[in-house]
Amino acid sequence: MTGHHARIARLARTAVLMLGYAADDIERGFWSDAELHQLADGLDTLVSALRGNDQAGQGLLVINSERLDT
Repeated sequence: MTGHHARIARLARTAVLMLGYAADDIERGFWSDAELHQLADGLDTLVSALRGNDQAGQGLLVINSERLDT
């Protein structure tokens, strides 16, 4: 596995995790517009890496959130 493939794998795992946690919260209106834009930026980073353009969006998205319904 190349470094490029390892990075794509990390980004994909991060995206799956983010979307898994975010889906219900977004539907319930728990996320602000700024948080939605951060999620979109993280997904753009994954898309860019998949297309072979690693120059755009080098950072990983980190979402700090706490579930209110547990």
